[in-house]
Amino acid sequence: MAGGLAFGASAALLWVMTNLDNLAALIALVLVVGAGRGVLAFAIAQSLVLIAAMATAMGVGMMPGWTGYLGVIPIGLGAYALWHQMRRPDQDDLPQMGRKSSVLATALLFLTMSTDSFAVLTPFLADAQPGYRIAGLVGAAFAAAGLAMLGFAGAHAAAALGSWTHRLERVAPIVMILAGLYVLANTTTDLI
Repeated sequence: MAGGLAFGASAALLWVMTNLDNLAALIALVLVVGAGRGVLAFAIAQSLVLIAAMATAMGVGMMPGWTGYLGVIPIGLGAYALWHQMRRPDQDDLPQMGRKSSVLATALLFLTMSTDSFAVLTPFLADAQPGYRIAGLVGAAFAAAGLAMLGFAGAHAAAALGSWTHRLERVAPIVMILAGLYVLANTTTDLI
C-alpha cells in the first residue's frame, strides 16, 4: 500500500515537472481564449497523453528485459532541453494563440508540448509491476487535474505565478534526466 502511494506520488511529481511549460501556456491561454476553452483543451490533451503513456507502457512491459533501456529517451530529451536552455537562456518558446482558437487547436498545442511528459511517464510506468502502473497513472491523473485547477486559478494572478512557473520550468530537463536514469537503472520496482 505504502509502495503504491509512493510510486503514485513519484509519477505525480514527474507529471508536474514535465508539464510546467503546459501550465505556463494554460495560464496565458486562459487569458486569451477563455477559461472554459483553455481548461477543456488542457484536460483533453492531458487525458490523451496519459492514456497513450499507459497503453505504451503496457505493451512495452511485455518485453521485461528491454524495458529499462527506455530510460535513454528521457535522458536524451532532457539533455537536449538542457543544452537548448544553455544556448538560449532568455527565449520564450510558447506559441501564440488567438481569442477565436478552437478547443481542438488549443488541445493540439498542448499535445505538442506534452512529448516530454509522455517520454518520461511511459518508461516509468513500463518499468513497474501492473499494480504500480495503476498507482502511477492515478498519481499522474491527479497531478494533471491539479495543474488544470492551478492554471484556471493562476490566470487571475498571472503575473506572479507566470514568473514562478518560468523559473521552475528550467528544472524540468534535470528531472527528465533523473527519471531516465531511474528507469535505466532498472530499479527494484519491477521486482515488487
